[in-house]
Amino acid sequence: MSDDIDILARTLFGEAESGNTQDAQAIASVIMNRVAYPNWPYSVSKVCLQPWQFSCWNHNDPNRQRILDASGAWFEKCKKIAADAIAGRLVDMTHKSTHYYATYVPAPKWSKAHRPVYEVRHRNGHRHIFFNDIDTRPPIDAAEALDQARPLLKTRTMQGGAAAASGVGLATAAEAVGEVRDQVAPLAMYAETLQFLFLALALLGIGLMIWARIDDRKSGLR
Repeated sequence: MSDDIDILARTLFGEAESGNTQDAQAIASVIMNRVAYPNWPYSVSKVCLQPWQFSCWNHNDPNRQRILDASGAWFEKCKKIAADAIAGRLVDMTHKSTHYYATYVPAPKWSKAHRPVYEVRHRNGHRHIFFNDIDTRPPIDAAEALDQARPLLKTRTMQGGAAAASGVGLATAAEAVGEVRDQVAPLAMYAETLQFLFLALALLGIGLMIWARIDDRKSGLR
């Protein structure tokens, strides 16, 4: 029990806005709701530490060391909230929510077509938005976790790849026009210019892919 309180408190310390009791209580409710839900582990510690769920526990997250070294008045408050949650003394204001996300990141795929039931405003203007009708099962690996948050086809890397592929395809078509310029005389004069422009599009797309990969690595994403 003491381990559960400690791990839950550190999760709240890392996930909630510092000093925001309402935020910490809401996140504690989400964790307890997951414990009670068959899709998730039947243990507070296992729910908190489940890979790719609470980013503050990710090994590449700068918040991890902060929660491991947690101390002070706010951490003591988080421990009190954790103890109350585990003892069943916490009122669930989230209406049995099992998911939430912060508005400073893009809306995850699982939130599409779902309506939030609760929110907590932060001092910086952002919010934590809570949902109680999500049936998404826990991801089985890092790739699936990332896809739930950032669908692969919508990532900058894939968008850059699509632009590059389009550019190559159009450049090839322009080259074909140039090869049959006698049959399509009105288009022949533009063939070389179009080919150049489309190749430039392909190079731009490749550049976007490379930049996106470097930027994602810096952000701790695959």
